[in-house]
Amino acid sequence: MSEQKPDTLSLMSFLYNALPEDFDEHLETKNLLLRPYQDGDERDFMRLLQENMAYLSPAFPGRLSRVRVLDDARSQVQQLRTDWDNRRTFEFGVWQKQDNHYIGDIALKNLDRSVPKAEVGLYFDGWPATRQLAQEALDEVIRFAFGPLGLNKVYLRCTTANESYGSLAESCGFMKEGVLRCDHRGADSDELLDLTYYGLTRQDFESKQQQQAANSTAVV
Repeated sequence: MSEQKPDTLSLMSFLYNALPEDFDEHLETKNLLLRPYQDGDERDFMRLLQENMAYLSPAFPGRLSRVRVLDDARSQVQQLRTDWDNRRTFEFGVWQKQDNHYIGDIALKNLDRSVPKAEVGLYFDGWPATRQLAQEALDEVIRFAFGPLGLNKVYLRCTTANESYGSLAESCGFMKEGVLRCDHRGADSDELLDLTYYGLTRQDFESKQQQQAANSTAVV
């Protein structure tokens, strides 16, 4: 007898109730502010997409196709806020503290409460010049994932076109777990692309934290 899967509403209810009721939505690092999107962010949101369309199109074709004009961007920002409130996706806009300049987007999506785990999706303005800032943001979102959200694993998927994000993930402690061949269809193309998977477990995260603490103590 096969296991009966819960319907979508039951799954979403479980997800909502399983996560903490209260946590800080705003994350801060030395140089960055990460927060959920809100009304008024639509111009920044659209500008970044338009200015980086060439390198974003292989990985984010859906978002690019949905955001053509400012009203599209406004609707997308509102939807992202709704998805956050419903705990379907935790998507952060990333701003530099110094000048309040919007530089990127990083999300925990495709949450699976049976593990629990989530997929990381991200893109940054002027990539790869913003790599150090992206690493700073990703490190903070990882702490959020294993801290307030209580996840046991986060993972990231890359095609050859955005493999530099795989290197970024490895810098943050992710391990390359394997390649799924012909697992993703390219944007505006019939080409099937390989996907490389990177994963970070709670054990990996805690080991890294312990090592950093030990190194800090040794320096002192």
